[in-house]
Amino acid sequence: MEETPIAAGLRAPAGSILAVGVELSAIRACLLEEVSGTYRVAAWHTLPRRKDASLAATGVDLCRQMGERLDRVLVDEATAAPLATSDDSVRFPPLQHIAVAASPRPHLRIWIAGLSMTQSMEAVYEALCGSPAHVIGYTVLGADINTTALTDAIVTTAPDILVIVGGFDDPDPATHRLLVELSRLIGQALARLAPAQRPAVIYAGNRWAAPHVAEAVQAAGGGAVESVANVQPAPGVAHKTALARACNFHYWRLSRRTPGFREISRWVTPPGHITSLESAFTQLVQVWMELHGLPELHGLYCAPAWWLHVWATPSQLGLNMRYIEPQTRPSALHGWPPLQLVSGDWPVALWPQPEIFWWDRSGMAPLLASVGQLAPQAMIQGLRADLLRLRGQ
Repeated sequence: MEETPIAAGLRAPAGSILAVGVELSAIRACLLEEVSGTYRVAAWHTLPRRKDASLAATGVDLCRQMGERLDRVLVDEATAAPLATSDDSVRFPPLQHIAVAASPRPHLRIWIAGLSMTQSMEAVYEALCGSPAHVIGYTVLGADINTTALTDAIVTTAPDILVIVGGFDDPDPATHRLLVELSRLIGQALARLAPAQRPAVIYAGNRWAAPHVAEAVQAAGGGAVESVANVQPAPGVAHKTALARACNFHYWRLSRRTPGFREISRWVTPPGHITSLESAFTQLVQVWMELHGLPELHGLYCAPAWWLHVWATPSQLGLNMRYIEPQTRPSALHGWPPLQLVSGDWPVALWPQPEIFWWDRSGMAPLLASVGQLAPQAMIQGLRADLLRLRGQ
């Protein structure tokens, strides 16, 4: 797609919608305008992120450049933000809605600590596939574990989160002893670090041991522990959602620390709110399935740093999400339905195109999907007309 307007000199003073998307290395924006009763993507533009500029500063530059090409003012220079209000709506028409989707940082870096390499440790790896997380190391309780080595490893790898796991759900105090010992060693290792160096600690093991694990870490000086549901409460049973949700929350919490994040979050038109590109894409797959009356829909968002597969079904569970490395098709995706919706480059060698499919070559579908919370009809019209046209037989 070339970065040019649909129609030269196009003007639609009322109802203009701006969508801004923050990626790992770039910021993109597109402008939706009503054309003959249907919203269309009128213009789009991309700028690389710079280390010497905040997200807000780059976003304003992006909107300013796009406005210059449209011969239209899109920036309120007094507030250094998109033009949401105007004293002269004829000469300087304001934007009716502004939506922002942002995924501004790399994967979460995860260190896992467990009692063995099987059972719960395997369940953790599986659970983390539901969040933008990457395992960078692990600790297994054994005779050779020592506090100094663990401290050095944490300093060297700088994890964002340390996940403690182990044991099935069992109230017997005898099953808690090894978990408490592991947690005590972790607390001692973390106590040697400055608070700013310490990763967040999440416990996802035997739920009956949770208060004892938290007490062991805190008593050793390692700080607070967040407890979530056991990833493997019983043999052959896996609970992935709670840990994945906690990691997604921490990713979002760290994202909010990105310079300029707070400013661009204020751009969003109430009652909307800033969201992640992955969350917007997940909602898009669900909506697209319902819109076309499909029994299920498998979508793929090819983000710069990772790929996100989403399998939507009408059931109450509804969605299955899996983050994977780009250009891969792990065995865990065996049994998934054919891929029918892709945002980004379609990996034909891994996923052949079916008879009927939707393909957004530009990768802008998640960005446009963020408009849905403010103007769902405009979102659907823009996607149908310009990004996700039905292809195939």
